[in-house]
Amino acid sequence: MKKFFKIIFAIVLIIVSATSCTDDTLQSVAEAPAEGKFLLSNSTSEIVLDQKNADKNIAVTLNWDNKSWYGIDTPMTYTIQMDKSDGDFVSPEEVAIATGNNLSLTHADLNAKAFALKLAPGVASKIKVRLKANLKYGALPIYSNVSTLTITPYSTLILKYPMPSELYLQGDAVPSNWGTPVTDVQKMTQIDDHRFGLIVTLTGGKNFAVISAASTWSDPAYVTMEANANPQSSGTFEPRGSATNWGGTPIKSPAATGVYQVILDFTTGIYTVTPAVLMTSPAELYVIGDATTNGWNAPGTAQKFTKVDNNTFTLTTTLKAGKFAFINANSTWSTPAYLGKTDSEPSLAGNLTLNQAPDFAGTSITAPNPGNYTITVNFKSGTYVLKP
Repeated sequence: MKKFFKIIFAIVLIIVSATSCTDDTLQSVAEAPAEGKFLLSNSTSEIVLDQKNADKNIAVTLNWDNKSWYGIDTPMTYTIQMDKSDGDFVSPEEVAIATGNNLSLTHADLNAKAFALKLAPGVASKIKVRLKANLKYGALPIYSNVSTLTITPYSTLILKYPMPSELYLQGDAVPSNWGTPVTDVQKMTQIDDHRFGLIVTLTGGKNFAVISAASTWSDPAYVTMEANANPQSSGTFEPRGSATNWGGTPIKSPAATGVYQVILDFTTGIYTVTPAVLMTSPAELYVIGDATTNGWNAPGTAQKFTKVDNNTFTLTTTLKAGKFAFINANSTWSTPAYLGKTDSEPSLAGNLTLNQAPDFAGTSITAPNPGNYTITVNFKSGTYVLKP
């Protein structure tokens, strides 16, 4: 009997050993594909986004092969990742893919991603795009090649109030003292598509309103609905007239008489009144700096502005990374020069100040993303604007 059990035990041991040691055992192991195999392609690489029919028109289509990249037939999740050109996908903008092997983004979709990445509207900027795939629960992620897109976002600017064609300051804080006609000294300059501005002397503790005609009180006029017991450097304004049953009060000027920059922003309905310096328009104007073709050398005629009117200059030129300023002669520097009012002026639209003895004020302006820009400088409002 004992011999019988020994035989049975030997047979079981042989069967178990043979089963565990066979070379024919099939195993399914997920492995990442070889480098250069998991590829993403795009239908176009240069995209100027357009607000017209933005939610219907396709801006770009991203494509990839939809197959078993891990060597086994298993469910996968795809995600498109986007980042700025100098980013490293630490916090990318993402679009999850439910099914299929492509993704089409409308102009509105891509514009929203551009703004999420803090790209400037109207400026051609590069972004990086890649495709991420992973197994269930985010396991074993793999990434495609990185594709580069150059996109120019559009502005989603919405005006709070319609822009008038002209604006003038009127009141006892300005020389007209409520009289008409209002002189050109009190006529504001249209800075861009949503702002008017003017550098002007204001009498302290008085009042001013903003009207759209030089010869008469306009309908509407632009006044404030806020209490003006104390001088204000900023506040809200509204168009008030026959359609609104008039109302409102003039804006209070600062307590001290002086030169101020007055700006009305029609996207926010906010006015600002800040100290400034009067600037006389020069006979000529040039751009200089390491953001320009000639660096800090004499700019040359290619960097000379065209004088549009008594106060406005314009130039289309190429800018690269770096700083720039404005000078009034074809030389390495001029007195005065015209620099950013603060060290943090926006690169696409900001305020200027004089740089001359004895007060060498202002700082050079940081250029936007490299590209071609039309620069407009206005000395009546003390502003500059850059557009691609």
